Amino acid sequence: MTIYIFLTIFGFLPFGAYLLAQKTKNKGLVLGFSFFYLLSCLFIFTGSFYTSSSYSLKTVNQKIIQKIALDIPIEKSLYQELFQYPNNKLTKNWVQSYLLNAISLNHFNSAESLISIAEDIYSEPREKVIFYSMYTQLRDARFPLFSSARLDISSTLPINCANKNSSKVRLDIVDGPGVPIAEGSFIDTNEYSLSNKNSLIPGFDIASALLNNESLEIFIELSCLDIGEIYQFNSLFIFDPNSPVNTYKISSNEWSKAEQ
Repeated sequence: MTIYIFLTIFGFLPFGAYLLAQKTKNKGLVLGFSFFYLLSCLFIFTGSFYTSSSYSLKTVNQKIIQKIALDIPIEKSLYQELFQYPNNKLTKNWVQSYLLNAISLNHFNSAESLISIAEDIYSEPREKVIFYSMYTQLRDARFPLFSSARLDISSTLPINCANKNSSKVRLDIVDGPGVPIAEGSFIDTNEYSLSNKNSLIPGFDIASALLNNESLEIFIELSCLDIGEIYQFNSLFIFDPNSPVNTYKISSNEWSKAEQ
C-alpha cells in the first residue's frame, strides 16, 4: 500500500508546483482536478479495484505459502480470494503448485486442505483426471508403502491348456461403481500380476482398495488357443491390510468352461 501512496504524491507534484506559482490562472480548476485525481487514486487502491489488483494477489499468495511452510491448513475462504484476480483460470491452477510444494515438505496438514479445495474447484468432468492425479500424488507421499501395492495371482491351468493361451484379468470392488480398479491382458502364462499402474482412473486402484479395506471380485477369462476353449474364474478376495503385496492361488478345478 505504501508504494501506491508514494506514487499518488509523486503524481500530484506537478499540480502542486502549478498551484504554488505566483502567476497562474484557473487555480480553482486545477485544484478541483487535483482533488478528483487524488480521490480516484484512493478509490482504486482501497476499493474493489484494488482488491483484485496484482498487489492483492501477491499478498494472498504469500499468506498461502507461509501457511504451507508452517504446515497449517489453508482455509477455502483464503484461496477463494485469488479468484478476485481477473485471470482466475490461472489462479485456479495454482493449487497444483501449492500442493506439490506441501508434498515436497511432507506438510500433510496443508496438503490435505489443498486437495479438499481442489476437489471443489476442479468440478468439470475434464478436470477430474487432474484432481485424481493430484490426489494420487498426495496419497502415495503420505502412504509410501502402498504406492507399490499389487496382487499376484498364480494358477494351475485346465488340462490341455498349457501351451497357447491368453488371459484377461479384472479386479472389481464388491458393490462398487462398476469401474475396475485394475485390469490387464496376459499371453502364454499362468501367473498374473496387477498393480496400481493397471488402474483406469488415477487414484482408483489397488492401493485405494487396500486403504479402504474393500472386498474385491477377481474375474479371469482364459482362452485356450490350442483346443479352442474358453474358461472363466470368478471369486471374492479380501486384502491383507498389513501388506502392500497380496497373493492368490487358483487350482485347476476352480476353472469353469464358458458356454460358446
